[in-house]
Amino acid sequence: MKSYYFESNEPVSVQQLNNINVLYYPMPMPDYQEKLDQICQERGYKNRDEVKLNENTENLDAKLKIFFEEHLHDDEEIRFILEGSGFFDVRDANDQWIRIRVEKGDLIIVPANMYHRFTLTETKQIHACRLFTDAPKWVPINRHQQ
Repeated sequence: MKSYYFESNEPVSVQQLNNINVLYYPMPMPDYQEKLDQICQERGYKNRDEVKLNENTENLDAKLKIFFEEHLHDDEEIRFILEGSGFFDVRDANDQWIRIRVEKGDLIIVPANMYHRFTLTETKQIHACRLFTDAPKWVPINRHQQ
C-alpha cells in the first residue's frame, strides 16, 4: 500500500489514514485466512464475495466510470486485494484527495459516509474479496445527488 496526496504527491502515512478512519491491514500472503477470519469476527463481517475486473470484463469502461464517480455508502467498504492493483481516492478532513494504491495482500476499510472513488492501475486488473456485515450489496450515493 502506498498513499499520498493526489495533487502534491506528498506521502500520507498509515497513521494519517487512521486519523480519518480509513483502516489498512497488511495481510500475510498466501496464508491470510486466519487473520482475515479474525478481522471478520472482530468487526462483525458475516458475508463475503469476490470481484474480478480486467480487460476482458464486459463493459469494463462503464463500470470504472461508475466506480470513479465520487460517492459514499451507508456501510463500510472493505476490500482485500487477492491479485492485481487499484486506487482508492478518499477525502481528508480538509476535503483534499488522498490516493491509496492497493495491491495483493492489502486490506482497506473505507468508513461509511466517506466520499471516495476507485479506479484500476495501468495493469487494468484486480481480484478482490469484498466483506459485508449483512447480505452483499454495493449501493453508491453519488456526491452530486446530495
